[in-house]
Amino acid sequence: MEMRMRYFMTGNLRWIVAVLILLLAVPLAARLAHAAAADDPAHRADDEAVRKVVAGFSDGWNTHDARAMCASLVDDIEWTNWRGEVLNTRQGVEDEHARLFADLYKNTHRVDTVKSIRYLAPDLASVDNYWTMTGARKRDGSDWPYRAGYSHWLMAKRNGRWVVIISHTADFNAQAPAAK
Repeated sequence: MEMRMRYFMTGNLRWIVAVLILLLAVPLAARLAHAAAADDPAHRADDEAVRKVVAGFSDGWNTHDARAMCASLVDDIEWTNWRGEVLNTRQGVEDEHARLFADLYKNTHRVDTVKSIRYLAPDLASVDNYWTMTGARKRDGSDWPYRAGYSHWLMAKRNGRWVVIISHTADFNAQAPAAK
């Protein structure tokens, strides 16, 4: 009986150690693989091209030029703004921002920072972009001196050029609409 108990305890101990090793090794291996993919030289040129698209968007915003801002959006983009409103054409996004740049956003300055680029396929990238904005006004005309938010872009490489096919934006300091 004592021999069986010793064998049982030794076998269980080995099993527990094996499970613990797996629990520690799998996350470590995943992190190392993710870090290696992030530094993948094969993506360096694409990373640079994706960041240039974001910079071009930001430059268009800061010159209040809606056409330049939208230059890398596909014609049939799915665009969801920070209020949850959806536009389904590049022209619609351009027209909406031209109106905003003529009024509420005419004194804005925006800074975009790409936090991550994840390649879902060689020609498809998920891009996390954090932004800050100064100089906006609210719809009631009052100042909105500082805003910060997040945009998630799904980008595709078409004819050798990276373009935005889906954009979803959140505003971290958005306020609830006034009660009616």
